Amino acid sequence: MHNNITIIYVIYKSGDIFFENIKRLNNFKKIIIDNDPNSDLVDKIKKIDNSVDYTRLNKNIGMAKAANLAFDKVKTEFFLYLTADTIIDEHNVENLLKIFLKYESVGLSSPVHLGSDKTYLGNYSCHPINRFLNRNKTEKKCFKSLSKVLPSGDFSVNTVWGAPILLKTSLIKKIGFFDNNFFMYFEDTDLCDRIISSGHEVIETSEAYCTHYKGISSSNSIIYSFRTMTAFKFSELYYFSKYQKKYVLRIYLHLFDYLFRFFINIFLFNKKKVYTNLFRIIGILKFFFYKKKTRF
Repeated sequence: MHNNITIIYVIYKSGDIFFENIKRLNNFKKIIIDNDPNSDLVDKIKKIDNSVDYTRLNKNIGMAKAANLAFDKVKTEFFLYLTADTIIDEHNVENLLKIFLKYESVGLSSPVHLGSDKTYLGNYSCHPINRFLNRNKTEKKCFKSLSKVLPSGDFSVNTVWGAPILLKTSLIKKIGFFDNNFFMYFEDTDLCDRIISSGHEVIETSEAYCTHYKGISSSNSIIYSFRTMTAFKFSELYYFSKYQKKYVLRIYLHLFDYLFRFFINIFLFNKKKVYTNLFRIIGILKFFFYKKKTRF
């Protein structure tokens, strides 16, 4: 197993959770792309595993682009994509690999996600398009209840948490890894869509789990809020422009709601909501003036 799987990471100002994980996966080849130009982690990383292929970039280019740089270096049959806020051990990586041995049609395998208190974080396998579907109160209640039920066995889904995910290198070389136009958010859903379109399945299994420390690598700074909120609105628009153009206008119309909330919260002296709505507006405008890049 250790010779067949490469671990790839994209990190940015990562801390203890990241180092805990690379210690647990010490027997695997590792490729790390550090998006923090001011990072001083290289010595600490090399001290844990001197064989790590580590690259520090001179600017933050986003999750998707950095992950593609790491993928371009993969030589093994499989690779496991990880982020700095999740922990998975060798046993659970092995169970993800078993999914590929069990089903010929699998294109991606993913574990269930547990919180730091070992409680189930909920079923994230809800496709973004579902948010635009009209549901009555009963349907909404059932959907919310089902999302909290810990699944059992292996099940085919539309999309999964972005990491950890195990993929077969040969398939991803054919269909491409992440779309460079995503800075972060929605790149995982886009990947799942392309895997399914290629005739393969995205399989989540309760036989493997990871511990997900949600928000552990986040910051309360204005800069962090600006980066994440603008990226989310931009990526949302870009995603739907690729797959469901009929929803793009609906997202654009949110602009008027955000403008209204922006001015109301100025008068209410609610600084947090002023910034929140301003950053959403900027994200929408950023997409409006964006020139698409190519990757595949």
